Amino acid sequence: EKVTRVASSALRNLAECTDDNDYEHHNLYDTNKHSDDNKKYQQQKVVNGSLFLNDMIVCGLIKSVDLMKERQWSDGDIIDDIKTLNKLLHDNYKEMSRWDVYENEVLNGNLEWGVLHTEKFFKQNCKLLEGKDSDFFLLKRLVILVTSDDEDVASIACYDIGEFCRFYPNGKSIAKRIGAKDAIMKLIDHENIELQRRALQSVSKMLVQNWEAVK
Repeated sequence: EKVTRVASSALRNLAECTDDNDYEHHNLYDTNKHSDDNKKYQQQKVVNGSLFLNDMIVCGLIKSVDLMKERQWSDGDIIDDIKTLNKLLHDNYKEMSRWDVYENEVLNGNLEWGVLHTEKFFKQNCKLLEGKDSDFFLLKRLVILVTSDDEDVASIACYDIGEFCRFYPNGKSIAKRIGAKDAIMKLIDHENIELQRRALQSVSKMLVQNWEAVK
């Protein structure tokens, strides 16, 4: 239980931390490409418990902590940490909208298939990809994720960009302007058949006026 005690204590400390020191959040997906956007992301995010809780939720920690809470532990510190962490995670999840969860997925690069990556979701939320400063920052992050070594993440990023092109006014032009088409075109001959298929569909959505008529 020693490892579990250290891990649960560390997670609890992160969940309860404050932003008194005003540290900048480290961007795990920092690359030379789009460096200005990455710097902007770093400046926008301040480390505090809420930020870490959002990251934990996106990584699927709620399910793991729920299971740990049901186990019998002999260490009182573990029991207390897990109980506290469980409450903080669930309370924070209730306050998050689906868009909040999606935004955190994209920012952290932890894309997983589900209700956030569907036609219905993008019909309702595509305009939010504009961003508060109308700089399409999240869309640019998706373009970066297209180059991810994780083929599932790259596939989902291709899908999301394609759906943005379908439902956002002038979305096709915007996606092309920020380099989405060029990035996705490189995946059309990828050895992973699923990723290849998603890339081809995404590019097609940028070129075809009526996707419903050809899908």
